[in-house]
Amino acid sequence: MLEKLAAAWAVPDIQKRLIFVLKAFFVYVIASHIPMAGINHDAVDKLVQSGLLNAYDVFSGGALRRVSIIGLSLMPYINASIVMQLLTVAIPQLQALSKEGESGRRQISKITRYASIGLGLVQAAGLYNMFASGGAIQKGFFQMAMMMVVMTSGTMFLLWMGEMLTERGIGNGTSLIIFVGIMISLPNQIVKTFTLVNEHAISIFGVLGMALLFLASVVGVIYMTQGTRRIPVLNMRKVTAGGRMTSSGQSYLPLKVNTAGVIPIIFAMSIQLFPQTFQQFWPRESGPFGQFLWDLTSWLNPGGSVWASLVFAALVMFFTYFYTAVQYDTNDIADNLKKYGSLIPGVKPGKPTGEYLDTVLTRITLAGALFLATISLVQYWAPTWTGTNVRGLSMIGGTSLLIVVGVALETMTAIEAQMAMRNYEGFIKTRPSDSDNMMRGRMK
Repeated sequence: MLEKLAAAWAVPDIQKRLIFVLKAFFVYVIASHIPMAGINHDAVDKLVQSGLLNAYDVFSGGALRRVSIIGLSLMPYINASIVMQLLTVAIPQLQALSKEGESGRRQISKITRYASIGLGLVQAAGLYNMFASGGAIQKGFFQMAMMMVVMTSGTMFLLWMGEMLTERGIGNGTSLIIFVGIMISLPNQIVKTFTLVNEHAISIFGVLGMALLFLASVVGVIYMTQGTRRIPVLNMRKVTAGGRMTSSGQSYLPLKVNTAGVIPIIFAMSIQLFPQTFQQFWPRESGPFGQFLWDLTSWLNPGGSVWASLVFAALVMFFTYFYTAVQYDTNDIADNLKKYGSLIPGVKPGKPTGEYLDTVLTRITLAGALFLATISLVQYWAPTWTGTNVRGLSMIGGTSLLIVVGVALETMTAIEAQMAMRNYEGFIKTRPSDSDNMMRGRMK
């Protein structure tokens, strides 16, 4: 991999794109350290260490803990994108819009941006209520409006920067923004881990156990992310002279084992921690309803009990199948294969092909669903297994790990594609023909 990066860096155009990516990362780090005014950071630190806000803080690279101008990171846009993907399948008008090509995708992207602004304002208002109840910010309309405007503007700035990364950098810009947000929280976690070891709060064997689990999780994520089931497809062409079908070659239809990616875990986390969202508006001290939300949130915490873990795993598996069904329409794939004269050996074209693909996809999705459920629970139970369950120490978990590894693989693939394009340019350059040489001689 290092050799490929060195070779890519030697290409001027790719080097320019990589430098632009590094500059964008630097801007993100600077913005994450610009705090809002009037914040009690000690009170915020206590709030972030518990529950859902801790996961948000990891995604933002510590920006939420510092209550910076980009404290919300891209979470409003991620949630809006997920909702739009589901609505595109459920609403016929949006589904028709998505099939109109580039213009339709631009309209859907525009709607997603507006939805991101709305969700950003709502989430910022919820954070204000939580911070105000915890004594982290003064209560008042001006403070609430300031937090809503500043944090929503920070999210839209990151969205614009992600679009610039997609256009002038390498890979998907939005994914790279999330990637750097997670990665910049690693140094703080490493320093905190060694500090706890020196203070004898955790043992060195526990840290080694966490490191081994982390490496095993990385290997598993890479294996499952790259894992595909290749369905052989025979491409047919019609010979006009004889009027019979002959084979023009064999290709493969790749079906990924983990088609849904990290989306099922995000959905499951959203539903599992749904009461905590309301708890931002009704704190524990507000009355019986606030206390009920607090107890319900504690019971539903996947790391709190076996039952909560089983419920969380069931939600992850359900959304894995659901999102895979949204992404893959086996009947549509079968119709396209039949339209272009392709078939799967041993399977009749049309409906039987759709049923065959559905059966294969259901079986391989089971492996992907079980893996996602396992990797999502490791982040909750690994600290207890290794004896490193210390407040304030949150290692990268299943969701973050899937994002980091997935974005790294996607970026390396994009770099290889850029290298391949430049190699192909050398292949298409042909030397002048003899007639061209003769013409140049006559002109001289």
